[in-house]
Order: sequence, then C-alpha cells, then structure tokens
Amino acid sequence: MNRWGMGTMLYRATICYGLLAIVYDAILIESFCDRLIPERLALAVGGVLLALGFVVYALGTFSVYKAIDAGQLATRGIFAVVRHPLYAAWIWCIVPGLALMQGTLLALLTPVVAGVFYWLCIPHEEVWLLSRFGEQYRQYCRRVGGIVPKLRRWGLPQAG
Repeated sequence: MNRWGMGTMLYRATICYGLLAIVYDAILIESFCDRLIPERLALAVGGVLLALGFVVYALGTFSVYKAIDAGQLATRGIFAVVRHPLYAAWIWCIVPGLALMQGTLLALLTPVVAGVFYWLCIPHEEVWLLSRFGEQYRQYCRRVGGIVPKLRRWGLPQAG
C-alpha cells in the first residue's frame, strides 16, 4: 500500500464518472441539462463546500504525511475527528461542491458514486492498517468514525 492508500482508486473512479456525467449532460442528452438548483445558490453552496473540502484535505494530507514519515498511525488533529479525513473531504465536500456547481441530475449523483467506491475500497485499506498497527488501530476505530464523526465522542446522543 502506498502513501495514498486506496485513495487513487477512489479519486480516479469518481473523476471518471463526474467527467462522463458532464459530457453526457452537455453533449448527448439535452433533457438532463436542466439545472435542478438555482445557479447562484448552487455556485455559493458549491463554493463553500469546495473551500471547506480543500481545507480539510490539506490538513489531512499534512497530518498523514507527517505520521507516515515518523512510522506512526495518524490519530491527531483532523484524524481525531474521522479516520479518513481525505476521503471525507472528497465525499462530503469536494465532489458535492463540484456537482452542485454543475447542477444537473447526473452530476448530482457523483457523490453517491464516490460513496459507493469508498464503501468498496476502504475495507482493503482498513485491513492493511490493522495488520500494520494492530491493537492501536483497533482501539482507534472504536473511538473515531471512518468518514462520519462518532456522535458520542462529541456528547451527542447516537441513534440505534
């Protein structure tokens, strides 16, 4: 497993789908080109999501490289909130921000595709992390959510 983990597969798949959705919307099927969200609202919300996503992504990248270089498990900073902040930024902020800016049905489905690829790819990375860090990673998983923060940690009631 390289520094990027399963990220390159997740990013490539999402980018390919997103580009295909844009091309499909713009060229092939005109009926799907209608914006589902008012343009100004979509651009504003999309821009905020993109900015937030890039901040979280940058914080995660800095933290994970620092930990990798030290041969340690990243558990501090943004990694204390979610185990996979780069994927969380991608799935919850960057991809939805770009999809909102495009504003068409197929583009708005891109975050769903990213979520499916996350669900398919991340177990492989989790197995590798467990083999590398053992009980330390197991305890970390109990405390910290994958791409969604665990509510109990923040003093909020948890469903179920």
